[in-house]
Amino acid sequence: MLPKPTLLTRKYLGTAVFRLMVFLLIVLLYCFDRSSLDFTATAVPSLPLWVLWLAVLCSMAAQLNPKSGLTAGCMKQYPNRFDPVPNYSPEALDRVVREQNRGALKVAGTWVLVNLIFGILYLRGTLRTAELILLCALYYLCDLVCVLFFCPFQTFLMKNRCCVNCRIFAWGSWMMAAPLIFIIHWFSWSLVAMGLVVLIVWEVRYRRYPERFWLGSNRLLQCAHCREQLCRYKLPRSPRFR
Repeated sequence: MLPKPTLLTRKYLGTAVFRLMVFLLIVLLYCFDRSSLDFTATAVPSLPLWVLWLAVLCSMAAQLNPKSGLTAGCMKQYPNRFDPVPNYSPEALDRVVREQNRGALKVAGTWVLVNLIFGILYLRGTLRTAELILLCALYYLCDLVCVLFFCPFQTFLMKNRCCVNCRIFAWGSWMMAAPLIFIIHWFSWSLVAMGLVVLIVWEVRYRRYPERFWLGSNRLLQCAHCREQLCRYKLPRSPRFR
């Protein structure tokens, strides 16, 4: 019999439901009141846009707080989530860092290319502000879908063992704000700026303390010491839940 979901798993599932509700709200507005999603047309954004803005901003800011209670996949950047493996190999760590950096570059290139296409379509007038807001809301939801159920970046590009060991876990912040960079407005650029802050802080720590990010040097990232079990619903299935 499978163990009961952990408190953190239940928390993340609840957050996923909340993000789904936010996304569905944006979808409904897109279908029936599209003009309310255009924050460039009014002095004050509509209430649903404030909900999306605040939800995305808070999800980003939480990653800058070492006491936020998020998964070790995000919090491993902090010293309180580092339990060193005795006599780990620095050479092996360097090799893993190079491999993971190559995977990260693939993800960055793919994501920039995809959203550059959306940006060009927006600048040409094919897409409007409402479509980019819809994309942002979709990315906001998919950020947790990748953590809980299926992550194409993990499966096809990064090849990492699980989200706890993900090299690019905190990249979700700038990735969900990426479509908005093409809209010159405080509403959009405030989210882009916060996403870039989270990204820069993560990358600086990864380069200064790579030992915190690898299961071969951080025991808290090993399955034997993992108490989160966020992989219980993830495809492909973890051996512990087969």
